[in-house]
This record gives sequence, C-alpha cells and structure tokens, in this order.
Amino acid sequence: MSRGPRWQRDSLDLVKLAWPIIINRFGIMTLSVVDTIMVARYSSEQLAYLGVGLVPSNIAILILVGLILGVQVLVSQNFGAKNYEKCGEIWWRSIPYAFLLGCLGLAICLFTEEILLITGQEPEIAKGGGQIAMIAGLSLPILGVYMVTTMFLEGIRRVKPGMVIMIAANILNVFANYALIYGAFGMPELGAVGSAWASTIVRTMQLFAVFGFVWFLKDLEKFSLHKIPKLSIRAGQEMRRIGYAAGLSLGFENFSFNALAVLAGLLGATTLAAHVITSNIFGLAFMAGLGFSAATSVRVGNAHGAGHWGSAMYAGWLGLSVQSVFTLVISICVHFNAEWIVKFYTTDANVVPLATQLLGYLALLLVIDSGQSLLSNAIRARDYSWSPTVIHFFCYALLMIPASYFAMYNLGRGAMGLIDGAIVSTVLSLALSLGVFYYIGYRDRFRTKHS
Repeated sequence: MSRGPRWQRDSLDLVKLAWPIIINRFGIMTLSVVDTIMVARYSSEQLAYLGVGLVPSNIAILILVGLILGVQVLVSQNFGAKNYEKCGEIWWRSIPYAFLLGCLGLAICLFTEEILLITGQEPEIAKGGGQIAMIAGLSLPILGVYMVTTMFLEGIRRVKPGMVIMIAANILNVFANYALIYGAFGMPELGAVGSAWASTIVRTMQLFAVFGFVWFLKDLEKFSLHKIPKLSIRAGQEMRRIGYAAGLSLGFENFSFNALAVLAGLLGATTLAAHVITSNIFGLAFMAGLGFSAATSVRVGNAHGAGHWGSAMYAGWLGLSVQSVFTLVISICVHFNAEWIVKFYTTDANVVPLATQLLGYLALLLVIDSGQSLLSNAIRARDYSWSPTVIHFFCYALLMIPASYFAMYNLGRGAMGLIDGAIVSTVLSLALSLGVFYYIGYRDRFRTKHS
C-alpha cells in the first residue's frame, strides 16, 4: 500500500513518466544545439545560412507534430480505457499519414531560396539557406514516421526506448557533424550543408531503431501490432480532426517564433547570428519543460479515456505546478549564466555581447511559454482541440510579429524588440489557456452535479 499524500504520490508518478520524455525532448534539441555550435565554430557566415535555412523545415516539423498529435491523444485515451487493440490500430493508420505530411513539408522546403529573397534577405544568404532547407526537407517524411511511433509508445507509457534511441542519436550526430562539416575521416568539407546531411543520416538511423523496438515489443499481441488494419480515410477521421486543430495551433505559434529570425536578418548578420544562438539555447531549455507537457498530456488522456474527469483535471493542475517549479530553476540559471552559455557557441567579439543580452532577457519567458504549452496539450487531451488553436491564432499569428516589429522600430528597441513581442503574446496565451482549462473543470463539476 502506497504512503504519503496524494499530491506527493502523483508527483512522483509524473516525474517517473516525464524524465525519459524530458531526456528525449532535450535530445531532440541538443541535436540542433550541436549543429549550431559546430557550424558556429566553423564560420559565422555559415551559421547565418544554417539559421535561415532551417526556418522552413522547423516550421514544417512543428506543424507536423501538431497534425499527428492526435496519435498520442487517442492512444493515451484508449490505453486508459483499456482498448489495447485500438492503440495498435491507431499507430498503423498514422504511418502513411505522417509520411505523406512529411512529403508536403519537403515540397515547401524546395522553394526556400525564393521565399527568402521575397522577404528581403541578401541573395547570398538566400542561396545558402536554400541549400540547407532542401537537404533538411529530405528527412521530413522519415522524421514523421519516427515521431508517430514515439508518440504511440508514449501513449502506452513506454517512454524509455525513445530516450535510449535519442541518446544514441546524439552521439552519432557529433561524429557525423565533425566528418561532414570539417571534412574529417576522409569526408568532404561541406560546412553548414554537411550539418544538414548529418541530421538526415541520424534521423534515418533513429527510424530503424524505433521500428526495431516496436516489432520486438513483448506486448506485440496485446496491442495487435502484428495485424495491419484496413487503411481508409474514414477510419483515421478522429485522428486527423485532433491533428488539424493542433497543427494549426503549433503552426501559428512556431511560424511566428521562426519568423523572428527573418526580422533579425533585417538588422544584419551579427543580429541574426545572435538571435540564432539565443533561440537555440532557449529551445533547449524549453524542451526540458516540454517533457512535463507530454507526460501531463498522457496522464490527462489516460484519466479522460477512463471517464475519470476529476482526475484528468487534477493531473493537469499538478503537471502545471511541477513544471513551473522545474522551469523556474532553469530560467534563473540561464539568466545569471547567459554569457558563459553563449561562449559555448561562439567567441565572436561582435556576437557574444548581443547574444548574452538577448538570452538574459529571453530566459524570463521560459516559465510562461512552457506553462501555456502544457495547458494547450492538457486541453487537447480533454477533447477541446480547437480552443488552443483560436488562442494561438490571436496571440501569435495576429499579435506577436506586429508587436515585435513595433518594438524594434517604433520604440527603438532594436534586437530586444524581438523578445518584447514574444513576451506580450505568450503572457496573453497563458492567461487565456488558464481560463479555458478552468472552464473545463467547472463544466465537469456542473455536469456531475446535475447528472
């Protein structure tokens, strides 16, 4: 019999579920961090190419994550309801869907050079960025299939395999980057282009590894993973319905954040390089908080699928509380060690002071942004898929870029204005998400009282 208060037991369960996901999400970002550091030490000019070149694929990846998020939501709900065969069926139906979405992302990446020229980037930056985007786009179909498989495993609470695969991927990525960026081990010296090829190779190896684990899963029969269901458009309707809302939601948010790189480019190569480094570090810290978001979503989905509405709400509030404490500690550490962290990326005398200033300011956003992300996932797990979409459309698609531009030029804030707009938009997003999640709990109490 377990001892201690409920919040303590549930917090330990949350941490137990979250820490492998945190390492997994952290590992996703460290792949990008290693790319950025190694390219930055090779050439600041090449770093600028990498920064703008990855914008289309980064946006495509986050939209892709949203569009396939229905996999995790439905698997976690059916796992909570003990419909185990349905979990395997959802995974099989998600594979061709994710692959096709990745192909669409690739098609967009092929036009990156033209898009960058339209946005006012210098021809040399547009050309270099276009090369990076094309190579990065090639890995999107592979990445899509990998992600739906890891979402399936997280939905059935098998979180450690993704962690192990991600650790191995990070080790491989260091060697692949070193070989292809600098021309080591007899490989060609490709600079930032080599980094993009290294990422494609690593993602391919990750897919083989996760498929191997699923195929030899001891619960293969329990989840009917040996049976390929009849694939039909109608059968995957619910998965797509959740995905459309989440895809638009993440698309609005991450398009706006990635568009800040374009605004930074208008202020020159030094500002762009500083912004790329700052965003990279922030993204790394954010991924740690995102692990709690994913774990909370699974717990909320499990409870919702089992019909335990009170427990679903409790899981959401508990997840937000634990995550906030965790990200606050990280935020404080980053804020007071900004210069030391930036120097891991570059020693450029022009870039370091600006990147340090930007990072110290941006660290203040971590708790807020992680919180609104967690609440969005918890709201989706309660089958309110479109509420986060509306919030993100208003706060990010409509507000953030104009607010940043206004702060940059009208208020004379320059590079700091990039973060001003992000903070205003994210604070509003958190406030609205808190209101929606509270309303869901109020609705449940009212429905239970009058049932």
